[in-house]
Amino acid sequence: MSIVKLSIPKFRLRTTIVIPFVLQIIAAVSIVGYLSFRNGQHAVNVLADRLNGEISARIEQHVIGYLNKSQNTLWLTKANVLSGNLNLKDFEGMQRYFWQIVHKGNFEGYLSYGNEKGEFVGVEYQEDGTVQLKTVTSETIPQRETYALNSVGDRQKFLKSAKYDPRDRPWYKAAKQAGKTTWSEIYPFFSSKNTVMGISPVSPIFDSQGNLQGVLCINVRLTQVTDFLSHLQISANAQSFIIERTGNLVASSAIAQPFKVIGEGDNRTIERLLVTQSDNPMLKATARHLLEKFGSFAAISGSQNLKFQSSDGGWYYVQVLPIKDEMGIDWLTVVVVPENDFMGQINQNNRDTLFLCLGALIISILLGIRAAHLIARPLLQLAKASEQVAEGNLEQQIHSSAIVEIATLSHSFNHMTAQLKESFAALYQSQESLRLANEELEARVERRTAELRKEKERSEQLLLNVLPASIADRLKQTNESPAEHFEDATILFADIVGFTSLSARMEPLELVSGLNQIFSAFDQLTEKYGLEKIKTIGDAYMVVGGLPISRPDHAKAIADMALDMQAYIQNSSSLLSESIELRIGINTGAVIAGVIGIKKFIYDLWGDAVNVASRMESHGKPGYIQVTEATYQRLKGDYLLESRGPITVKGRGEMVTYWLIGKK
Repeated sequence: MSIVKLSIPKFRLRTTIVIPFVLQIIAAVSIVGYLSFRNGQHAVNVLADRLNGEISARIEQHVIGYLNKSQNTLWLTKANVLSGNLNLKDFEGMQRYFWQIVHKGNFEGYLSYGNEKGEFVGVEYQEDGTVQLKTVTSETIPQRETYALNSVGDRQKFLKSAKYDPRDRPWYKAAKQAGKTTWSEIYPFFSSKNTVMGISPVSPIFDSQGNLQGVLCINVRLTQVTDFLSHLQISANAQSFIIERTGNLVASSAIAQPFKVIGEGDNRTIERLLVTQSDNPMLKATARHLLEKFGSFAAISGSQNLKFQSSDGGWYYVQVLPIKDEMGIDWLTVVVVPENDFMGQINQNNRDTLFLCLGALIISILLGIRAAHLIARPLLQLAKASEQVAEGNLEQQIHSSAIVEIATLSHSFNHMTAQLKESFAALYQSQESLRLANEELEARVERRTAELRKEKERSEQLLLNVLPASIADRLKQTNESPAEHFEDATILFADIVGFTSLSARMEPLELVSGLNQIFSAFDQLTEKYGLEKIKTIGDAYMVVGGLPISRPDHAKAIADMALDMQAYIQNSSSLLSESIELRIGINTGAVIAGVIGIKKFIYDLWGDAVNVASRMESHGKPGYIQVTEATYQRLKGDYLLESRGPITVKGRGEMVTYWLIGKK
């Protein structure tokens, strides 16, 4: 019986070492490259969605904030009309009021009023920083006269006269048709040096029989929104735009003028641009994709994250976010970012990586061949000794070689076996040291976490010292706090009598210290009675009851605090080194409350009730608490009040007031 010997393939050492090594490098580079590209693509998608979402939110916040500024001004103006502070028949008084808002308030707009007779008065902030008066009176109908106003609101120079009827303007028609406060359609403002598009919050004014008297209007230029979009830093080729549900452009970062002007002079007309007919390829492609996906712009509801491929093969990330408000604004803000803005650098890095890997592969092959040639002979001896060490026999010694590198390797191997012996002995000690180090690290982390928690609590407490708790919570959650109307609240003003002369006689530090002690005591009283401190101005102190959270006993709480304030001053007359007295005024009525500004903001009140409360203080007597008829009706059952009788109040005429003496 013959024995068949199997033929085992044999390979050269250089082949055995180099080929597997090369294959591993190729496989590793391929896998890493693929995963890197895929993960990079995923990261880009996530980054693009987040970036677009943040940009869209910033645009929405800016637009709503910009429009709310005009809304709040309109509401405040209408409140003054309804309260009787602003007489619609007194055009001179209205001119002064409008000028105060436009000039003093740095209001970049056009505040105006037109009535059913065709009369008109308006004050407009110009692009060059000047302010103009435009008026149509019964004597000048139908001509509108334009005057330049000086720094105190007086007519400085006659500029021009032109035919004008407010009843034919889009803003007047919008208010008349709606019958309530609303937004006009977007229409051209020809009064500016350059034709611009704008929109107007408008509010009709009715008489007691429900007949329309006229319309209050504020022109809001949309060029400010365009400027904001054009200055947004998104990416190299990204664009953002705002459209109406009809597809008409409102503003765009790439199109400075989203409309066409046809004709010249008084014969000019405006043609709105449809985003689908834009000359900008990116805007047009994005709009057509939205129409293909949703059928119409009106069908888009809620925030949308999209990605599409245009006809030129490029991919784009799109974020669509509706912009709405309670008065009827219903727009869409769209942010478009080309994928190449994100992927360009990634693709270049992938190419660089490929070239580097190819270079490393070639070098590895050459080094592998050379290494195989040098280590072929002593390799077997080293392999056998290594097997013995792996089995636990550390008494292995490799003889030196004539090759310097192999000799070094032999020496290292011998040294390694000696070190292994020592390492096993030191292993337990090292593990114990590592455990102690981990415990120390955990303790540091816990201390740092506790410090961060204290800082957070401290920051929140600082915010609560500035704003009411409910308003602070709303700002932290939504970053906005719109003005709110409170139908019933009680306001208190207190003033230190003779403070101006007192400040001239005392050292500043002593004066401030005394004021701080007095106002700190008053602050404790607001906490005691659950009231809301609004502000202090010099020696004046303002507090309100019944907001931001309504309560039925706000008038009584204010009365109790006023009596305690009076008692405190009487018992602490030496706080400012002299005998001092308080003059206190209280009124009850409707107010508007909210946060003003975005930096160093405060929670403040507006309304006729606030003005009357201030008059009660300024028209009072030292050491007395003066209240209005409205407050008297709330307190007369539980408090001792004495009629002061009718007094003449600035801006209000004759009023009946009372002295609050104490509790029954």
